[in-house]
Amino acid sequence: MNSAKNILNKQNNTDETTNKSSAPISNNNTVLGGGGGGSDKKPIILGAICVVIVLILCIGVGVQQLQPQRVVTIKDTRLTMDDMMYPIYEQESMYLPMEETYQYIYGTSVWEVPYQGADTSVASGTINSDGIKQEVLNSETQYEVLYQEAVKDGYKLTDDEQKDAEKQAEEALKGLTGVQKLQLAISKKKLTKRFGKRILADRYKSDKQEELNKEVNEDEITADISKTDLRQYDIDYYYVPLTSTDSDGNNKEISKSDKEELAKEIRALARKAATAKDFTTLIKDEEKSDIRYNTGNFTEKSGWVFVSEDNLKKIKALKNNEISEVFLDEKAGYYVFVKMLNNNSTESYENECQTAIKTAQDEKYQEWYNKLEADYNVKVNADIWDDVTIGTVTTDIVTAEDLQKMSEEASSGTSE
Repeated sequence: MNSAKNILNKQNNTDETTNKSSAPISNNNTVLGGGGGGSDKKPIILGAICVVIVLILCIGVGVQQLQPQRVVTIKDTRLTMDDMMYPIYEQESMYLPMEETYQYIYGTSVWEVPYQGADTSVASGTINSDGIKQEVLNSETQYEVLYQEAVKDGYKLTDDEQKDAEKQAEEALKGLTGVQKLQLAISKKKLTKRFGKRILADRYKSDKQEELNKEVNEDEITADISKTDLRQYDIDYYYVPLTSTDSDGNNKEISKSDKEELAKEIRALARKAATAKDFTTLIKDEEKSDIRYNTGNFTEKSGWVFVSEDNLKKIKALKNNEISEVFLDEKAGYYVFVKMLNNNSTESYENECQTAIKTAQDEKYQEWYNKLEADYNVKVNADIWDDVTIGTVTTDIVTAEDLQKMSEEASSGTSE
């Protein structure tokens, strides 16, 4: 069925020992249940002892097999496959509804495309299944490490956080049958505890991140970011492309007569714009016009693909709220005219600075966390974890159809 089956099979592959006991060979004919004593009863007693020993061994092995197998040890804490089932389910239930779309559009499984997650430790080119697997292990390890550190530092859940954990558990269980909950090894009690640990770990991380952020010199980080290069121009514009798409999806240039007709139409629209109260609603019936309205921006360094360099200089020279001439820019492949909204926006510069600062802060945190995790002596049990294949663990337990039904019930407010 899936990796969950493989893991169960692996757990059942223990060495079997067959104990055979033979009664002592006697030349006398012995009648079982006879009134004789002594040596006649020894074979029966020895056989019974052997049966008891075998039963004890079998019960011991059975109990051992029922125990969930360790996936990772974090200091003295063992996370088992039971512990990993819910975080795997979280990821698989997020991607599974996209499987049909990926198969239809890209001709491949959502699990086989390049990794789609946010774990920066996942190497470029890793397929989604392997990347998510690494993300789950990293995330669960980090939650446990941070939780233990939080407890060590005296952190406790507030009443509101405890209520939040219970609410999250209730939401996570909605739509799941009793059998599905058993197969996923989850219950309200278990999930409330899990979400409580996450909440506490997240609060501890947030506090630590805030503390570490003070060590980042923001002025130094942003010193080399050019405010001139990132000067941003915000515009509204109307445009029409000089190419069309045929039935096979190929682009081809429109005819000379069509270009002339479009030039007349967009010039008329520009004249209308000069006296219009609302620049954004010049086209009343978009279905009857090839010209389209849009809003956008570009920076001093990046430029704008809709016009040539010479025409771009004219656009940059516009004052705020000024409307440009119509640019019949056949080299760029468009007819276009614009309205300048802001010719000196700092948005791109500020975003670039924020990104650089955030990157430095994340690196500072990661450096701190890596040292912390090293002290926790994390050990992964490859014998179990290597057999896990994301995309197959819980997808037969909660199918795409189940998820669709749960989504519909949630939307209609009928889920329990």
